[in-house]
Amino acid sequence: MQIHNFSPGPARLDPSIISKSQEAIANYQKTGLSILEIGHRSKDFETLINALQENMINIFNIPSNYFTLLLQGGATYQNTFIANNFDKENKLLGCLVTGTWGRYSVEDFSKIRDTKIIEVSDNEIENYIQTPWDLEGVDYLHLTSNETINGVQLREFNKIEHDSLLIDMSSDIGSYSFEWDNLAYVYAGAQKNMGIPGVSICIGDEKYLNSEDNSRYLNLGQLVEKNSLLNTPPTFSIYVLKLVTDWMIAMGGINHFEEKSIRQSSRIYEQLESYGDFVIIPVSDYSKSRSNIIFKFKNEDLEKKFLIEATEKGILGLNGHRSQGGIRISLYNSITDEMVDYLSEYIDRFFADNGK
Repeated sequence: MQIHNFSPGPARLDPSIISKSQEAIANYQKTGLSILEIGHRSKDFETLINALQENMINIFNIPSNYFTLLLQGGATYQNTFIANNFDKENKLLGCLVTGTWGRYSVEDFSKIRDTKIIEVSDNEIENYIQTPWDLEGVDYLHLTSNETINGVQLREFNKIEHDSLLIDMSSDIGSYSFEWDNLAYVYAGAQKNMGIPGVSICIGDEKYLNSEDNSRYLNLGQLVEKNSLLNTPPTFSIYVLKLVTDWMIAMGGINHFEEKSIRQSSRIYEQLESYGDFVIIPVSDYSKSRSNIIFKFKNEDLEKKFLIEATEKGILGLNGHRSQGGIRISLYNSITDEMVDYLSEYIDRFFADNGK
């Protein structure tokens, strides 16, 4: 039975990436060494990391005055990292909270530096131009672009009237284009759209580099100076990230993935809305995530049956987060149209057999 993996992360990888990874584990580019053995200060790895950075500049259209870092610790580590940088003693950090991960971030930030919380419902996201948020005194504004648990997404960063945004893009980076005009720092764990666990992509404006008196792995300036090689980096995760960026470019770049994301998510949302007698989508239209579609059945027994039968048909990863329940369909970059076809057909058959 073919498996259709809609897991929220670690997410599906394109088969070509798995195949190339297998080859590199056996013998990396005919060096006689496994990629798992390649030294992080070797010429081979230097070539790899430089090529990866060029790929990211290409894909994300990164301005020349921005740095790129590849760090360990995931997005959760970034809560501590951000709180200890960006002039922590003198600048107020505002936190736009639209869901669970943003709330976790502010809990960490507030233990280290002065923090202002701006709670925003998904309805308020749609109205943020007409009803500006209270950002008075905020020097940096942190937000989570896509809340994987809550199914809420905020993509139009340039409409936010603040010039120093810090954005957690862990679950939607690479799925749409955006402007850099008011972005101070963007970061993302790789394990959803960009690879496997172990490495985080960090991109920032060089003008925000400072001389914070931090320990080395919390020191943004030192990490940039050492080009992500202050200590031993997660070499294999970085290698897989390089493969993913190669694949993204070959597929047509970010425009291809944005078009695919819009097409696939629109199809599933429209289908679910046609079954409104049975399911609830608890997110306003404007704020619906293209990456993580969240819905619940009005009948809990029917919901359990839906998940059981999906698993029996090889459709995996549909369980909602343990804190929310319900169903979550994750449509990351690696999800093919054929997978969405299969899922859509299952949804129709299920409701045909169970009430419609």
